[in-house]
Amino acid sequence: MIVNSLKEGWEVVYQRSHANLAAILVAAWRQQDHVPRWTELVIATAQHDDQEMFWDEATHLTDIGAPLDFAEAPLDTSRLNAERVIANAYRQGLWIALLISRHNSFLYEPLRGQDARLDAFLEAQKRNQTAWRQQLGYSAETLEAAYVFLRWADRLSLILCRRELPERERELDVAPGPDGQMVRVMARADGTITLRPWVLAADELRVSVEVRRLRQLQFQSEAAFQQALGEAELEARAWCFKR
Repeated sequence: MIVNSLKEGWEVVYQRSHANLAAILVAAWRQQDHVPRWTELVIATAQHDDQEMFWDEATHLTDIGAPLDFAEAPLDTSRLNAERVIANAYRQGLWIALLISRHNSFLYEPLRGQDARLDAFLEAQKRNQTAWRQQLGYSAETLEAAYVFLRWADRLSLILCRRELPERERELDVAPGPDGQMVRVMARADGTITLRPWVLAADELRVSVEVRRLRQLQFQSEAAFQQALGEAELEARAWCFKR
């Protein structure tokens, strides 16, 4: 889960909600840049962060009882939920599984060499990606041409969900687009958001994500936290992109 610290407590965004926002963003990309099997790319983007389907098996509190942001959670290589997410995607479609496998390589390759179990996972993804590409008749370049969209949407969604937009109309790098040019995001003084270059099909796009607010700062147990989260105030955080 994504956890933001607020003056009055915590703001929690489920990672699957973040992934849903990412899918909405990538679906809005201008049509002339679309790659083949675009709809499945959107589906893969919506499901790339499905580790939360194993919610009950995870730890969600820090040592002092505060909600644990996903970026601070230790990686348990004895039970890589990413393996199960990819396996579920494989049963849905090879192209979806290939894109999600590629995303996990992007996430975890920087950690190679730190853990034998993780290294084995990364090697398995390399083998799978080669085999699945060959089954589909796709080159490595074809995979990369599609993956740049998922990576871009994931990054932009995280910027929004984690409240990382800079102030004072400063630009922030998102990720390169299909032509290799960096796409940057900026919050305007009027509250709207723009992209440079503008890569969306429409001149305006409104998006939102569901968030849960918690006023309690610490929790004595996972059960207490789960109950509070289930009873939490729910609201939609919304943004308006304008050209």
